Amino acid sequence: MMVNRILLLLICVGMLSSCVTTAVVGGATAVSMAHDERTVGQHVDDVAIASKIDALLIAEKEMPSRWVSVEVIENVVWLTGYLPSQQHIDRAVYICRSVKGVRDVKSELHIGEPSTGSLFSDSWITTKVKSSLLEDKVVSGFSIHVETVNGKVYLQGVVKTSEQRYRAKDLTRNVSGVTAIVDLLQVRN
Repeated sequence: MMVNRILLLLICVGMLSSCVTTAVVGGATAVSMAHDERTVGQHVDDVAIASKIDALLIAEKEMPSRWVSVEVIENVVWLTGYLPSQQHIDRAVYICRSVKGVRDVKSELHIGEPSTGSLFSDSWITTKVKSSLLEDKVVSGFSIHVETVNGKVYLQGVVKTSEQRYRAKDLTRNVSGVTAIVDLLQVRN
């Protein structure tokens, strides 16, 4: 009898934690959508495409996709990160192109795997850039996705004005450890 109660308690805790996770992730998505310059429909389409691509890459038996980041902006897929070989990169691009709704695929994938130090450094740079964007009064940090690979920072998203685009690049340039900036921002006129 006691074992059944403990099992039931563990199941309930697991269910509650899932609800909290869903609420937090859902809340973050809602906040992101509120500050995004894309239409709600376009944002939803992009998120759906990215989710499908992530699932397909994970399901691929010989695809070590843990170091691959997928970002979709207005049906254009951007791949950043690492894969072990050119064949893996070609396969990842092929998988992306096979997803309904994808207009184009841009690969910034590198051959190899990141060092532990590089992963920590890149994560730190991404955090500092994102913090700068979120604290700024000109740029909405919620509408810009930041990805860092070997110190190279990718700024992706849709902004309202050219001023916001330039400001995002200036803020990024001032972060220690940034070796290059790849501006993939689009201005919504």
